[in-house]
Amino acid sequence: MSRRTNTPVIKPQPKVHFEQINFKIDTETLEKLRGYAEFINSEQSYVIREALNYLFESDSTFQEFFASHLRSDSNSHETS
Repeated sequence: MSRRTNTPVIKPQPKVHFEQINFKIDTETLEKLRGYAEFINSEQSYVIREALNYLFESDSTFQEFFASHLRSDSNSHETS
């Protein structure tokens, strides 16, 4: 008889902290956002999160900027 481990087949959903933001968006873009959310059967906030994460991951220049910005922020906190 084989022994089963207590490892689930599907990993638990990660806990994510959410913050609410308010912003203005033009009507045409909002219509596309609503349409895309309907197309993938998801919430609009999910589409926005995924689109932003795709943008952040795709833009290597931004990644370099962000990494150096994080380093400079952590250095300023260390010297305070």
